[in-house]
Amino acid sequence: MRIIKFRAKIAAGETAAGEWVYGDLHLNTPIPHIHDEKMSKHPIQTDTIGQFTSLYDKNRKEIYEGDILFPGYISGVKGLFELLEVRFVRGVFAFLWEGNLDMECPTTAPTHEWAEVIGNIYDNPGLMDPKTKNLERKTFIEKWNK
Repeated sequence: MRIIKFRAKIAAGETAAGEWVYGDLHLNTPIPHIHDEKMSKHPIQTDTIGQFTSLYDKNRKEIYEGDILFPGYISGVKGLFELLEVRFVRGVFAFLWEGNLDMECPTTAPTHEWAEVIGNIYDNPGLMDPKTKNLERKTFIEKWNK
């Protein structure tokens, strides 16, 4: 059975502003919000909403729309480094290689065997830009290639 739930960052002005909240999404209200598992209501930043894909990574971490995955199946090749962005495209969740819409693949692969969530496009936007000298991306690549 598919689990339907969402995540988003808590809105500015709230006690836990900028923190992630997970649960039931309510958009058609004067103040968009998520009810967490305790049914607490949290106003959210709507530009950070992501739906749970019903997939898990190799560490049993839930995979959400907007997550950045490291595909471990190429990890043995030194110097080869690609990241996948999880996005809802053309009616399905898909993996986008380096965030490129021209290189997408539906999420039918067994992610629990090879994928690792290493961040998301909101907290780690520099990870998805291979052309930049982004320190976060460079640090991750150097760590992985050791």
